[in-house]
Amino acid sequence: MNISFNDLKFVHQIGQTLNLEERMRLQLAILKIQEHYIFDEVLFWGRVEGVEKDYYIALGIQYKGQYEFPLKKFFWSSNNYHFAELPKYNEEFAQRAETLREPFTGQHEHIVFRTDEEINFEDSLEIPAQLPAKNFSELERLSYIVQSIEFQCASIPVGSYRLTPTHELIKTTFKGVTAELKNYQHFRQPIRKDKQDLIARDEALYRPDFLDSLVDDTPYNQWSVQTDSTKRNITIRNLIWPGYLGYNNDYTFGYAYFGDGIKNSDFEFLL
Repeated sequence: MNISFNDLKFVHQIGQTLNLEERMRLQLAILKIQEHYIFDEVLFWGRVEGVEKDYYIALGIQYKGQYEFPLKKFFWSSNNYHFAELPKYNEEFAQRAETLREPFTGQHEHIVFRTDEEINFEDSLEIPAQLPAKNFSELERLSYIVQSIEFQCASIPVGSYRLTPTHELIKTTFKGVTAELKNYQHFRQPIRKDKQDLIARDEALYRPDFLDSLVDDTPYNQWSVQTDSTKRNITIRNLIWPGYLGYNNDYTFGYAYFGDGIKNSDFEFLL
């Protein structure tokens, strides 16, 4: 579902690719994830650029035994190509991280937000009810940004998945779609009530458009759908998160992110 190494021709359209060494080492590193975890798929998700080093991201997906929507787990690697699971991030700093314009350094232990307040419990008779938040590292920022891009951008063509009677998501035989925004939906648990109700009533079992449509996203103009001269190779890009690319033709589909991890927060003001 996410980008396979054979589909990198689509990423060329945004001026990105992986060189031969990156492909070979990433393929081996992803195989090691499959050896240690039980996933139905482990896929290359993308690359987040850093000043000193880049971050590579992999995504493990478990469909079987998951009610209504698959389990997703993200893994990260620096230039050593040893993947580890992305950590949980501190919610208190997360939204501030989304508005940062500074590039990633490539040093995962780098402190992005530092807690100035320190408490010496030896000098205090009582432990405060709420402790000050711990420092917010670049690795936490990476975790938040990757999951934000996944939630806001990850898209699949309508008809590429279906819901089974046991409410498990499975792939269907994909036959392509036309280059219209209405033919794409978010690859996430639905948040729109009409879609949630559709699933609750079991009507989603018979419909290919049971996930949140990209048409309903605001601002609407954040999406750009493009085709090549054959009209068969389609790409879909997000202008709020430059670097996101969804793609499909008559037999394959996927998405990836190749960018600096910086959100275009001014997009709404430029409309």
